[in-house]
Amino acid sequence: MQAYRQAAAQIPGELGRVLAGIPASLAGKVQEIRLRAGYPPVLTLPGGFHLLEKPVQTPAGLQRLLEALCGYSVYSWQESICQGYITLPGGHRVGIAGKIARQQDKVLAVQPVTGLNIRIARNIQTTLPADLRRLLAEQTGGVVLAGAPGSGKTTVLRQVVTFFSGQGQRVCVVDERSELAGFVSPVHCDVLENCPKALGLLWAVRSLSPQVLVCDEIGSGPDAAAVCAAAGAGARLVVTMHGETPDQLRRRPFCRMVLETGAFTHLVFLQGARQPGQVREVTGL
Repeated sequence: MQAYRQAAAQIPGELGRVLAGIPASLAGKVQEIRLRAGYPPVLTLPGGFHLLEKPVQTPAGLQRLLEALCGYSVYSWQESICQGYITLPGGHRVGIAGKIARQQDKVLAVQPVTGLNIRIARNIQTTLPADLRRLLAEQTGGVVLAGAPGSGKTTVLRQVVTFFSGQGQRVCVVDERSELAGFVSPVHCDVLENCPKALGLLWAVRSLSPQVLVCDEIGSGPDAAAVCAAAGAGARLVVTMHGETPDQLRRRPFCRMVLETGAFTHLVFLQGARQPGQVREVTGL
């Protein structure tokens, strides 16, 4: 509930008051706040949704809200906006929908804004699943954590970082999208926040001498190329990807590129949004 309240408190005006006023029993379950032009807010819950009666959103209102969430300094957030999101204090990611202005393959702006999806970042206090703990303790190769959106990949990644730090190993986290923001890093962990993977992974290897390199959400060819460049540097790699089966991952060229580096020995698939942070299957590569 605290994470939801923290996210809702950053939303101004009538919308913020409505979101702040929902019952505690509902607030503790909310995974996303979805705002679409022409409709009232929708709260995503485990296995369903809750439709609020008001206020109905407009493109102009959504644009003003995005400006407010950027601290009325949209220009300083432009690079992130052109990648489709911004990240709020606390690690809550705001996905952006609307009309894309572009020049060839380069996004220049999103205007008008027709939708905002505020994903609640919860630091779920759970223990590292026993089968994953054994894998990390007994093996030396890299690990890919995979699962559907909302399956708890980032939560498990925090636990992995804490585990390795507790073993006295030097860990470096490249947190490009600031999704680990608010995470209290343990004593043996360095975090490069809001840092592109291509820069951060090589920065870590060159300057921080990690024994374990961690990065969240390999979602593109450049991300995969950065991981491949770091794969031969001697550090153990732990990364996350979206995907629910080995075949699904291998059908995506950038995922296949990472899996074929030889730096990874196991795929760990999580259960899903209804059981976030729980391991469904461990597969060797």
